[in-house]
Amino acid sequence: MQKQIKVLLTLLITLFLAVSCSKDNVTNPIKTKEQMLQQKWKYTNYDGGYDITADKIDDYAGTAVNYSLSIEEIVWYSDNASGMIYCKYTTAPNYRPEVANKYYAIAFKDLTDTTVKISGAYKEGGVYATDELAEAKLEFTEANGYFIYSEFTVAK
Repeated sequence: MQKQIKVLLTLLITLFLAVSCSKDNVTNPIKTKEQMLQQKWKYTNYDGGYDITADKIDDYAGTAVNYSLSIEEIVWYSDNASGMIYCKYTTAPNYRPEVANKYYAIAFKDLTDTTVKISGAYKEGGVYATDELAEAKLEFTEANGYFIYSEFTVAK
């Protein structure tokens, strides 16, 4: 009986040491789709990009912010790597001050943890922003010709 207790105690101590000495996988954590999207993205071919957080987006060139948007809603498509971000201007760009406090959309696709394709809504002769979120959802669509994507990588 004492021998069985010693063996059992030895196994328990070994198990305890194995569990307490194990490391979490901190060098390659698994990111959620939201964590992959919420990063500072840089154009691959010139300076500037988007800084996306949980509740806002800053469009930047160099170190200067061109405009800021509060995120109203993110619609994820079925592939979980693309979608539409509906936003409201909190700081309008200097070249278009009339869009302050109006709604806008930014589309993204082919999202990975280090790359993505992004397009702000724009088309020749189109609107730059809408008064209501519901209008933005109807107006800013690929079918209406608003999105031409550029490639981005995570800013270092």
